[in-house]
Amino acid sequence: MKLFGRKKNRPKDAESAPVSPDTDNSFYTQQPHEAPLDEFAQGYGRQVHRTSRHTPARRRDNSNRATSRDMSLLLLKMVLIPVLIIVGFFGLKAVLSLLDGPSEKDRLQWEASAELMEKGADGSATEAASESAEKIPINQEFLGTRMSRWEQTDRHLRAAEALLLRGIDQDAVVRLKQALRFSPDNRAAQQMLLEIYMNSGDHANAIPLCVSLLDQDSTQWDIKVTLLKALQFANETAMCVFLSDQMLLLQPSDTEVLEIAAYARAAEGDPENALRLYERVLANDPEHLLALEGSGVIYQWQKEWMKAVPYYLKLLELSPAAEHYLALARCYAQQEEAGKSVIFLGQAASLYGEATVSPWLRRPELDPVRETADFRSFVDRIVGAQTRAAIEAIRRREIQKAPLLKADQLMQPSKPDLEILKPGQ
Repeated sequence: MKLFGRKKNRPKDAESAPVSPDTDNSFYTQQPHEAPLDEFAQGYGRQVHRTSRHTPARRRDNSNRATSRDMSLLLLKMVLIPVLIIVGFFGLKAVLSLLDGPSEKDRLQWEASAELMEKGADGSATEAASESAEKIPINQEFLGTRMSRWEQTDRHLRAAEALLLRGIDQDAVVRLKQALRFSPDNRAAQQMLLEIYMNSGDHANAIPLCVSLLDQDSTQWDIKVTLLKALQFANETAMCVFLSDQMLLLQPSDTEVLEIAAYARAAEGDPENALRLYERVLANDPEHLLALEGSGVIYQWQKEWMKAVPYYLKLLELSPAAEHYLALARCYAQQEEAGKSVIFLGQAASLYGEATVSPWLRRPELDPVRETADFRSFVDRIVGAQTRAAIEAIRRREIQKAPLLKADQLMQPSKPDLEILKPGQ
């Protein structure tokens, strides 16, 4: 069997073709399998042209400059990101407020409670409150209603406490008022609301809360003192006098009550009783600053100048102030002791500056020593001789228009003096 046969029509290999010994086999002889030289040169030129580094059309663009489209997208992102953050913040805040706020069921319960409170405002509530606890029907429905109210009250109280810790007093007031709608006699809510009103200066609303708390327990001394302070800041001095008299019967040595009572007496035009109250304060605390100053001021109202001097000398030891030097200069001037008056004016000028003392030189309380040699010498040193002469001329004209008060006439309490005597300033 023949395994290998000759393939038909098989072309002969060009290399196997016999080469004649006469054939020109030089270096420039073109072989059968080689391309012509001119075609090779053209192809090589095209390849060099494609790969040349001097051809700008074929160079890769390695520039880092952004296009206008990229810049527009970047600016758009810079604008959209803060806007989306702000919108998301307020959206989240709104969602949290809705979740924290009352549900529709809670609102319905509030409306029902408000209707019940309005129905009980015509006297029926008072009659119901006067009934004993034994007559109240205790059943499942009653307890369920009360427990719902207690739950709502506690919820609002917790929210109010959290708001107070964050310093959001206005929202806390809203929560406390909602708590009082469910439990009008809730002591915790009333005391928190009272503290907010007193700290914010809303004394008109603080007074009814104090009365309500005292209705529940009249033995709360701190609430009585708070009521007295609220009346004082509300300028209800007549009511302060009445309430302080009743409180001093229970605790005669209470310093806060004595301070407010003395101020109220002075504001009502009763300096004698005010002075007695200040003496009671000083009996308990000889270094009480407000009582010392109050006593000095009242003695000046009564034109008992030398009685006021010891109180102001004590104040200079405990709490020096420019006004205390002026008060001593005034007291000695009214006694026509120009030398001592000038001494305290000079001390004030050295401690607080001549600019502080200069306006005092025009005050009418210094008229008794104005034309003395000591006083004129001091004024010349402070403001000059020409200014001193002008001040004297002005005071002469003012005295002619409004004569000096007689010795037995009392000075009327001025508003600045009353502000000095007001406790808590």
